[in-house]
Amino acid sequence: MSTSDPFKDRAAETGLTEPLVRDVIASFYEQVRQDPILGPVFFGVLGDDWTAHLNRINLFWLTVTRLGQGYPAKNFMPAHIRHPSIQPDQLPRWLELFRKTARSMCPPEAADVLIDIAERMAESIKIGLERRG
Repeated sequence: MSTSDPFKDRAAETGLTEPLVRDVIASFYEQVRQDPILGPVFFGVLGDDWTAHLNRINLFWLTVTRLGQGYPAKNFMPAHIRHPSIQPDQLPRWLELFRKTARSMCPPEAADVLIDIAERMAESIKIGLERRG
């Protein structure tokens, strides 16, 4: 019986690695910080404490790509819906920046994996935000 994880194996086949994920996240959130739409939203939620946020986000991405583990999934939706400044209409811009970053930094198949996760995540967040009312 194999103990291999097909998703992790697929991630490795695409060139997706922990250092690459960390680099993508760092670059992406640097762009978010400077973005005229998203920057103020994140600043309003995080202030100047980006280190803790980046640590959580890296843990999330490493967990969902199965390159690592430890992100408590139960925290995902509450972390987004408790902040009234986070709105569904901001998600297209977030995805646009994420896609651009992933495509510029990753091999095509690795970018596809990350973008697929980001799109599914954005859809979940959108549903949660719309239910929030």
